[in-house]
Amino acid sequence: MKNRILKILSVAGMLSVLIVVLMGALVTNTGSEYGCGNNWPLCNGQVIPNAKAHQTWIEYSHRLVSGIASILVVTQAVWLWIRFKKVWCGRFLVAASVFFIFLQAFLGMAAVLWGQSSIVLALHFGISLLSFASMVLLTCLVFEDADPDRHLFRISVRRPMKWNFVLLGIYSYLLIYSGAFVRHTESSLGCTDFPLCNGRLLPDPLISKAGVNYLHRVLAFILLAWLIGTLIVSIRKYKNEVQLSNLLFLALISVSLQAVSGIFIITTRMNLLFLLLHALFVTAFFGILTILILFGWRPKSGASLNR
Repeated sequence: MKNRILKILSVAGMLSVLIVVLMGALVTNTGSEYGCGNNWPLCNGQVIPNAKAHQTWIEYSHRLVSGIASILVVTQAVWLWIRFKKVWCGRFLVAASVFFIFLQAFLGMAAVLWGQSSIVLALHFGISLLSFASMVLLTCLVFEDADPDRHLFRISVRRPMKWNFVLLGIYSYLLIYSGAFVRHTESSLGCTDFPLCNGRLLPDPLISKAGVNYLHRVLAFILLAWLIGTLIVSIRKYKNEVQLSNLLFLALISVSLQAVSGIFIITTRMNLLFLLLHALFVTAFFGILTILILFGWRPKSGASLNR
């Protein structure tokens, strides 16, 4: 019974953080950052706003969901801190989940009260992804710990591939940051066509909103090629590691769908649906990538999770 409750709590916490990430994207893409004015935690000086503006209710809903997510994360953290005494990396992820959920809340509060540069605002989305990733990994460990004889992921790779995962993770995080930077500098339509940039192979001038958008495109193309190469190597050298190939294939699909949604953002002149899908696919990709990193590096002795 306790295992079942913990599983439900973990899944609920993970999904709540995912909703926080997507609602953060909704706030940004609807211009609702100051829907509650410069007040925090109150909204326009009220506990429950009575304003009719949709921006107010979007921002208020984002804060409400963030509060619920924080409660779920902390509740799970207390439970798992006691339970994960012998689980490899378990307590580290527990601490990370609490740290990142409150860090993203602090950055959101700071943006409302004091305002922040586009550089810091872009970082806010990156921190949200780290918060989600820590919850994804904890959920995986919870399901394994509940049934020690059933391992969700068995990934056995050599050290070069392990470091490849780490480098992919660092590069992807920088790419994601560049995408958030594109949005927060209002450079999403810096290039108004695809695959060219305003009818050119290279934006002119290069130091401009078009240049910011173009750089993000180049970095995304490199990631796509990198993932394809990694998948090919895994199929050739790790034929018996079916889960490895499956995860890389899912990661490739997520990145491809993210790229397609990015193209539609341009062709539809920033349709809200495609903006949210863009955020969803990159979040899914980053979650999959962190699973590859954690379970790829987990020592064989840590494959069996003892309570």
